[in-house]
Amino acid sequence: MTMEDTWLNKISKKVDQQALEFISLRDYRFYQIEKIKRIAALLDKQTSCLDCKYAKEELEAIVDDLDRLINKSGVNRSEYEKKVEKLLKHLKEEHQVYQQHHFTYTYSGVYMLAGVVFGLLLSYGMFYDFNPTIFFLCSGISLIVGNFLGSKKDKACKRSGKQI
Repeated sequence: MTMEDTWLNKISKKVDQQALEFISLRDYRFYQIEKIKRIAALLDKQTSCLDCKYAKEELEAIVDDLDRLINKSGVNRSEYEKKVEKLLKHLKEEHQVYQQHHFTYTYSGVYMLAGVVFGLLLSYGMFYDFNPTIFFLCSGISLIVGNFLGSKKDKACKRSGKQI
């Protein structure tokens, strides 16, 4: 067992211990505490990134302070969310690691917007008036296509280990 495996196991055990002692099941789910373990595993894989080395220390501080961050006040909860988002932002920007369903949601939204515009243009272009059938057909098809393409890309990210 290498030193890095030891760090990951230590963080995982500490998260479980903190969750068991201090965090309710509702808060555990709501604040996605399990995600901390996945972030730790991804940070552990990045051996050459200096920012990830500092992020490991930040993650340790978060885990050590989990009781205060989740249970004490709204300000502390906000601090927890900001710290976790900062780690996620680094993983996304520097290592192309994305959250679950990132591409499905993004592509669905973009394609839906394009479908709405295309539906309006086609509707007014063909009939010189709003035609709900054309509009909703274009919007619906574009939403389905965006969902399908985004889901496909999400699955590729998951297979390559680039998904939280």
